[in-house]
Amino acid sequence: MIKNFKVFKKTRNSILSAISSITGKKRFDSGSIDEFEERLLLSDIGVELVDSIIEKLNKSVSSEINIQEFLKNTFKEFLSDVEFEQTYDSKIIMVSGINGTGKTTSCAKLSNYYKNKGKKVCLIAADTFRAAAQEQIQYWANRNDIKCFMKTNSKDPSSVIFEGLSSDLSRDSDITIIDTAGRLHTSSNLMSELSKMERVIYKFENSYDSWISLDSTTGQNALNQIDVFKKSLNINGIILNKMDGSSKGGVVIPIMKFYQIPIKFLGVGEKDLDILEFNLDNYIDELFNEES
Repeated sequence: MIKNFKVFKKTRNSILSAISSITGKKRFDSGSIDEFEERLLLSDIGVELVDSIIEKLNKSVSSEINIQEFLKNTFKEFLSDVEFEQTYDSKIIMVSGINGTGKTTSCAKLSNYYKNKGKKVCLIAADTFRAAAQEQIQYWANRNDIKCFMKTNSKDPSSVIFEGLSSDLSRDSDITIIDTAGRLHTSSNLMSELSKMERVIYKFENSYDSWISLDSTTGQNALNQIDVFKKSLNINGIILNKMDGSSKGGVVIPIMKFYQIPIKFLGVGEKDLDILEFNLDNYIDELFNEES
């Protein structure tokens, strides 16, 4: 059974800690508001949203307002101009990102997710740099009975992608998921290689899904990674991993607000079912759910 949004314990506790700092106050003095602001910032919801919350709180005529409802409504209002519609029409998904964000595991989870939706799935092992990457993706493919294209004697990921998309394994599938090597976003050569890989994909499809894998525990640093990867790829989706162990899961908010890129999935563990299709209302509700 796939986990639900109740796994966000650390981020939720960070939000609830901020709420508790002013709950029951007879008035909102500068000291209590400063503490409230500081605790909110620790959840990585972003300076802009925190500023909006504090501004509205300072204008409040009563300290008896329901802080949870006030925050929840402010979150939703802050994101009201962002479009979050989920679409899954592309036949090709390429997952990129820096080292250690969980790309290969995400590809395995995605392949199993779509298989369980009744789709025929093919994996392409285009991480030609990390020795264990192809073995890892092959392991998950065998375990979940999913087709996997590999070319162990090639170090050129673009060549692997071309041959993989040309293969019957991919042509006979509804969705092909491409795993790529992790790369430092400060390396211009490796980033330009991503552009070449994208050009190869465009030889097969006019459009495709280019998703970046991010580690939620890095908080605001994830925004820097988006900035750099967008220069080389047409990023149109995000997989936010390690949400089960992060107190900085509030980074979802600035990502969607300032990049207008939808969060597609959340990684919430290491098992092949530990992945959640993102839903904004569920996410915000769970951030303020004291019973979770």
